[in-house]
Amino acid sequence: MKRLFFENLGLKILAVLIAIVLWAYVGSRQVLERRLSLRIEYSEIPPRITLGSNVRTWVQVTLIGRKDSVLDINPEDLKATVSLKGYPVGQKEILVHPKVLNLPAGVIANVADFTVPLVIQPEAKPSPGPARHNGKK
Repeated sequence: MKRLFFENLGLKILAVLIAIVLWAYVGSRQVLERRLSLRIEYSEIPPRITLGSNVRTWVQVTLIGRKDSVLDINPEDLKATVSLKGYPVGQKEILVHPKVLNLPAGVIANVADFTVPLVIQPEAKPSPGPARHNGKK
């Protein structure tokens, strides 16, 4: 029995130390998912376009990253933005992908695409000016 425990004792101790170091490393690198609701900010809205009355103002975001980084995030520090730049003229709705700004390094955000209803405002027609009189009687 002594031979079983004490043969190659140095290698056995080394194996236990390596296992402890690996366990500590994996435990410190835990990945966490956290769900948040963020207010959406719309930007670069083209002229003559307004957002529909049933437009989304909040979006669900899943943050993925190291446990300590994700738990330290204050939702009020994050912004979800949607840019309507490059909007295809004439469409009544557009598919958008919100971007989450101000994320710490090593944290990524998963956000689902959604459609934004748009209202196209008619062009203002120039009003006719006063009747011109050529001065002849």
